[in-house]
Amino acid sequence: MPKESFEFHLPFRKMLIGLLITVVPINLVVLYSITESSNSIEQSVGGHLRETSQSLARETAAFIHDSVLAASLMAADSAVLDAVKEANSAYAGFSDEAVAARIESIEAVWNKPSGEAAVRRVSSNRASDSLRRKLALAQNFLRITVTDQNGATVAASNKTIDYNQADEDYWQKIYAEGRGAISLTDVLYDEATLSNYIGIGVPVVDHDGSFLGTFDALVDVSTLTPILTQPHLGDSGRALLVKRDGAIIASSVEGVTLSSGMMSQEMAAVTDALSTLQGRQIGYIEAGMPGEGDTLIGFADTGLLDDYSELQWVVVVAQRSAEAFAPVLRTQRLTMGIAFTAMACVVLFAVYVSLHRKSEIDEIEEEMSRIGDSVKSEQG
Repeated sequence: MPKESFEFHLPFRKMLIGLLITVVPINLVVLYSITESSNSIEQSVGGHLRETSQSLARETAAFIHDSVLAASLMAADSAVLDAVKEANSAYAGFSDEAVAARIESIEAVWNKPSGEAAVRRVSSNRASDSLRRKLALAQNFLRITVTDQNGATVAASNKTIDYNQADEDYWQKIYAEGRGAISLTDVLYDEATLSNYIGIGVPVVDHDGSFLGTFDALVDVSTLTPILTQPHLGDSGRALLVKRDGAIIASSVEGVTLSSGMMSQEMAAVTDALSTLQGRQIGYIEAGMPGEGDTLIGFADTGLLDDYSELQWVVVVAQRSAEAFAPVLRTQRLTMGIAFTAMACVVLFAVYVSLHRKSEIDEIEEEMSRIGDSVKSEQG
């Protein structure tokens, strides 16, 4: 008994059309989805860097405000008030010229052996002892100097270079023409402690608010570093506190400080974005960094400029894009590889069908030609 066989014939042309109307649209959707997911991932990671920079900016601002508050409380200490009031009362009955002459006479010998008694009188009084005790508790404070209403030093945690502070710019800003004002300096360098600092100056005032003298504290900016090292940003991630001109004040990267004299390349990239409302609202950009390639950069203004004109500080948080997107890049590449492979298979199949179709047409034309020749020979 002959075996029955079943054959399924699917025309190549119909198969090709079926593949074209299924594989191609699916691949287009896949490629579109990958593009959209890339944008979504960039927004997600960029948003995370923005939020991190904003959090660090708030902590930095809180550190400065807390330091100003601590200085104000120290300036209101009873020992400080008593020392300043006693120094001011010693000028009673003196003309302005006599007061100036008295201060200048002590200033002239302040750094000489003949001035040791004056130095000892300032450094050993109750107010100076109180300042040193407070300094031991406030690790971020380097030095403290207190003056009377004329700028003469009346108490200090360390011996000052000058006795008369009235000719210093910082003192004039705290004095504020007798009104008294809180004043912060830009980041400076203190040769005595070999540290970068900002000066926090607050007026010493009486109970009625009248100006009595000045209180000036040097705050070590390196104590801001622990704030910047809090977030974990991967191997290429870093957090920087920078000035608007790009100078790095503190950093999560070991060895990168103001003393290193390094400028932030990231700050140069975000300057334009910081200058617009939309840029500040987005809070991140992707830019090419020398030696690193594409880098995501989040940024946030500390807001300190609103209260202190010298502190134009910005927090910048950066991470290489390749590292930031690493968790999803492999999946995206695999998906794109599958999509392109499928498209390539469809193209190859189309080429095959085209060539196979042409072969069939050539065979038909040859057969028709043979038939025609045969008919002609029979007629002849």
